[in-house]
Amino acid sequence: MNKTFVIFLLILAGSFVSLQASINARLAKHVGFLESAFISFFVGTITLFIFLMLKGDHNLKNITDVPFLYLTGGILGAIFVYSITYSVHITGVTTALAITIGVQLFVGLILDKFDPMKVIKLNIGLLNVLGIILIILGVILTSWRK
Repeated sequence: MNKTFVIFLLILAGSFVSLQASINARLAKHVGFLESAFISFFVGTITLFIFLMLKGDHNLKNITDVPFLYLTGGILGAIFVYSITYSVHITGVTTALAITIGVQLFVGLILDKFDPMKVIKLNIGLLNVLGIILIILGVILTSWRK
C-alpha cells in the first residue's frame, strides 16, 4: 500500500476519533454513557460486516485458530470508546483526547521497542523519547485549567 495513502488514512482516522468523541458525547445525553458506547460499537460492527461482505473473500472461517489474546482488541476498543464518551463531559474533547493520545504514544513507543506482540520491532532513539516528552508537555498544557 502506498505510504502517502496510509498517511491520508491516518489523518482521516485521527479526525474521526475527535468527531466520534463529540458525537458519542451528544448521544450519551439522550441514552446514557454505556448505551452510547454500545450503540457506537453496534453501528460500527454493522458497518464492518457490510464492508466484509462487499470484500468477498473473508477469512472468518479461521477464527477458531486464533489465540484468545488476539480477540481482546474489541474489549480494549469498547473500554476506550466508553472512557472517551464519559470523560468528554468532564474534561472536554481536547483534554480527553490529549491524555489518551499521550498515553497511546508512550505505550506505542514501548511496544515498538520491545515488540511483545511480534508486530514490528523498531530502534528507539533519543529523538523518539524527546518527542514523547514534548507530547506529555502538550498534554499538560492542553489540560491546564485556570
